[in-house]
Amino acid sequence: MKNISKLIDTISFSNALEKNALHKVYETINDSKKELFPKTLKVLILASISWSISLFSGINWFIFPILSLLIIIYGIVLYFKSPLYFKKAAYNSVIYLFTQNMFIFYICSLEISSSVLLNRSLSIIYIILSYSLSLYIVKIKLIDSIQDKYLSKNEKLSKKRIIKIVRVFSATLVSFIAILIIVIQFYRFNKWWINNNDFNFLSGLNGSVIGNILSVISVFIGIFLLSTITLLPTLLLNSEILADGLILQRYSEDFRKKYEFEKKEWYNE
Repeated sequence: MKNISKLIDTISFSNALEKNALHKVYETINDSKKELFPKTLKVLILASISWSISLFSGINWFIFPILSLLIIIYGIVLYFKSPLYFKKAAYNSVIYLFTQNMFIFYICSLEISSSVLLNRSLSIIYIILSYSLSLYIVKIKLIDSIQDKYLSKNEKLSKKRIIKIVRVFSATLVSFIAILIIVIQFYRFNKWWINNNDFNFLSGLNGSVIGNILSVISVFIGIFLLSTITLLPTLLLNSEILADGLILQRYSEDFRKKYEFEKKEWYNE
């Protein structure tokens, strides 16, 4: 996150002030105060669901639910410890984090072989790669939002190509959801003849050149679908809200004094 910190440091307070007028900052704090109980309830419910689902990963190793619980505790602490001006950003962040956690650890419950060691090893690799990739996408989306809102066109120099790739990827995820819904509806209305068809002829391709090619293609399709499903929660993160929250955090006292908020109003102390 060093890149984000450096990027935020390049934004002047006058620029930050221009993009965060009094009424907007007031609505952010007032929304947090007014919706505190409902949002708190949602956070706790989602945290419970996330950990309950991650318990399935204990099939492969009891360490996985413990790791999931530590991530959830971190998210809960992040939310409750956040000052009022950052509460909206914190809420959006933990909703993403808990959902991402739920997806990743549920997939870690899958047993792909009879070897316990192999299942554990692949699950560990999957957790590391999934979190690394998803958080990297979040980071790029956040950089994109900060640059798009707070920097002029001439200043938008950071990670241009990667930002375009992530934008295309996010659009692809949305398209994937649409296609998935269409496929589910198609199956619902046509399952009577799909289930009645005999696909046993495919077993005759085992060991053949065509069969091996189809197997390789199936593996790549499976990896693609798994990766796509894993990264779906990144769509839940509103990077603009988080970007505004980080800017308010950077100039916390400056904003508070400029707009004449009491410390209790601003920090909830």
